[in-house]
Amino acid sequence: MDYRYNMCNRITNLIQNTMMDIKGKKISILGAGKSGLSAAKLASFLGADIFISDSSDKVECEDYKNFENELGEHSNRVLDSDLIIKSPGIPNSIEIIKKAKESNIKIISEIEFAGFFTQSPIIGITGSNGKTTTVELVNKIFLEAGYDSLLGGNVGIPFSDNVLKEIKIGMNRAIHVLELSSFQLEHTKELSLEVGCILNISKDHLDRYDNFEDYIQTKLKIIKLLDESNYLIYNKEDKVLREKIPKNKFIPFKAADCSSIRIDLDQISLKGLHNISNISAALGIVKKYSIDINHIENTLKKIKPLEHRLEYVDTINGVAVYNDSKATNIESMVAGIKAFNKKMIIIIIGGLAKKESDFLNAIRETKAKIKFISCYGESGDYIYDNLKSEFSCEYNNKFSDAVNKALVQCEKKDILLLSPGCASYDQFSSYTDRGNNFKKIIVGLT
Repeated sequence: MDYRYNMCNRITNLIQNTMMDIKGKKISILGAGKSGLSAAKLASFLGADIFISDSSDKVECEDYKNFENELGEHSNRVLDSDLIIKSPGIPNSIEIIKKAKESNIKIISEIEFAGFFTQSPIIGITGSNGKTTTVELVNKIFLEAGYDSLLGGNVGIPFSDNVLKEIKIGMNRAIHVLELSSFQLEHTKELSLEVGCILNISKDHLDRYDNFEDYIQTKLKIIKLLDESNYLIYNKEDKVLREKIPKNKFIPFKAADCSSIRIDLDQISLKGLHNISNISAALGIVKKYSIDINHIENTLKKIKPLEHRLEYVDTINGVAVYNDSKATNIESMVAGIKAFNKKMIIIIIGGLAKKESDFLNAIRETKAKIKFISCYGESGDYIYDNLKSEFSCEYNNKFSDAVNKALVQCEKKDILLLSPGCASYDQFSSYTDRGNNFKKIIVGLT
């Protein structure tokens, strides 16, 4: 059969069976980043007229030049549209969003937009911590079981990329596994999930939301993306979720649920109680699909920790070094500390702390494990003052100085752990940049 004829038939059938026909429609896309450009490519492929608007005058990827565009502002040209797709990093408070709402122009997320154009099952996973590890695990289990599993969302692969791939190739056993951030959930109302999962909720992104309750309610929007025939699983060991999730309506999970697998946890590279909880969540998700336990166990034996998430770096003079730069809040930092038993920890903490962070109360219960704390960065002096009454610690502004000070404190069989509990933006472009810098210092010593 002629490829072009087959493709046209596929697109026609898709439009007939979905909620949205965008051929000839005007679509404005706010943000020329990865998700915005991905939505533009999908929409253009399906026949829409695209206008891209980015408030920055510097855009990394030049693919925006393939579409009508503006840089450096969001002008009223954005309002000449039937639909606006908003990138997740753009706050709802900007003027053009207010004008669009006043003009009754529909505003949706890239996630919701892509969801209109797939008939395949969609799994959505959210939470303050552990999302990426869990979606990676679920995706690998499905691949092991023979599904055409497509990992996307906040993990760094736009959902629109995967939907466009699915349309072009034609997949018989496609299933979409999405990591959903609170930013993505803000303007996602009509996405239809087959399974939803909330791992946990802790104070995060309070620079974006008016208060913690607003953040909680944004996370809970995932519930509204499920109909009566589908289900949500949630962590019943999380205090916020226990209080907020309607009882007897959804399916709870707990860390102990992973006891259903028949392998020793020592055979699994994912360390710590928080990762056991992530594994339990993944088991709850794939249970709906009756996947053979052998596929699950094979995946668990093979999976490795993701980069910058309790990542083993090296052993130097008997000291095991771990990079947990992704621990950008107190909760994930504490989880990193608790992942290690029977060994003393020298930990590097610092960067840009979140508002009202209380490090002392957070780690007091782990005091017996911690030999020394090396504080650094913009919030490092505050953290040092917070901890010095009960912990052996020192403050150095520069990250490299803090790492070297931590190394001096290490003895054979100790653990050296970078688990900052803070954002990285005071000295680095991202947690990835911070983690790579840490590894570079360590590798330079070997």
